[in-house]
Amino acid sequence: MPFLDLPPWLLSLFLAPFGLLLGSFCNVLIHRLPQEAPEDRDVVTKASHCPSCKAKVKPWHNVPVFGWLWLRGKCAACGWAIPFRYPLVELLGGLILGAAHWLFPFGTLIWLKAVLCAFALVVLFFTDFTEMILPDAIQFPLMVLGVLAALPQLAWPESLMKVWSRDGSLLQVLTFHNGLQPAPAFPRFEATVTWQQSLLGLVIGYGAPALLNLAYKALRKTDGLGMGDFKMLAWLGAFWGWAPMLGILFVGAALGTAVGVPLMLTRRSGAQTMLPFGCFLALATPLVVFFGRALWLGYLGWIG
Repeated sequence: MPFLDLPPWLLSLFLAPFGLLLGSFCNVLIHRLPQEAPEDRDVVTKASHCPSCKAKVKPWHNVPVFGWLWLRGKCAACGWAIPFRYPLVELLGGLILGAAHWLFPFGTLIWLKAVLCAFALVVLFFTDFTEMILPDAIQFPLMVLGVLAALPQLAWPESLMKVWSRDGSLLQVLTFHNGLQPAPAFPRFEATVTWQQSLLGLVIGYGAPALLNLAYKALRKTDGLGMGDFKMLAWLGAFWGWAPMLGILFVGAALGTAVGVPLMLTRRSGAQTMLPFGCFLALATPLVVFFGRALWLGYLGWIG
C-alpha cells in the first residue's frame, strides 16, 4: 500500500494547511534574513512582531491568510499596512505542498527535494525582489543538501514504493530515484541526477557565471551579476545537475532581458541598473526542470 493511503485529491486537502504554515514561516525568513543585526535575523526564538511598531503579533492574528483578512491588511496595534506579499507567500506555500505530490510521487526522495527547492525559491525570489539580497544562510546549506540527495540511490537503487494515481490505480515508483518519475499528473521517467552531475553542477554553477561576470566587468567596469546569483546557480546545479543548471541560467537571462530591455527603452532604468536576477532564476527553474528537454529541442530546431 502507499506510504500515506489517501487518494491524491484528499492528500492535497490534508497537506495544503501545512503548506500555509510553511508559507508563514517563509515570510519570517523573507523579512528577517536580509536584516543586518544578528538579533534581527533570529527566526527561532524571537516572537512574531510588527516590523513597524514592534508589537507582538497575537496568535489568532498570525493564522495564515485568515489573520491578514481579519485585520484587513493592517497591524492591530499601529495600523501599519501589511504588504500583500504576506498572504501571497502563504498561499504559495499551500499550493506547493498541496500540489507537489501530483508531479512528484509522495514520500519519495524527489518529492522531498522538489518541495525543499520550491520553498527555497519562494524565499529567495522575495528577498531578491525586495532587498536585492540572496541570503547565504539559505544557499550554503542547499549546496550541501543537493549533493547529499544524490547518495541514497547508491545504497538503495531498487527500493520501491507505491502511490495512488488519479484514476484509482497504483503506481510503483523508486523511493530514492534522484530524478523525475511518474506521478498522478506527470507521465515521464527522467534519468537520475548522479553525484558526479551534482558536483559538476555545484562547481560549474558557481564558476561559469563568475567567469562571465569577470568578462562583463572588464568591458563595462562594473559587475553584471552579484555573488548571491553565483551561489544560487551553484545549489541549483547541485540539486538538478549541471545541464539543467545551464538551462536555468540561459532561460533566466532571457527572462531578464525580456524585462530589462523594455525598461531601458522606456527610460525607467539605465544600462547600469541592476535587476534582481535571482527572481528570474527562480522563475526559470520550474520551466527547465519540467520542460528543459522540449525547450532544448525547440532551440535546436530554431537554429537549425
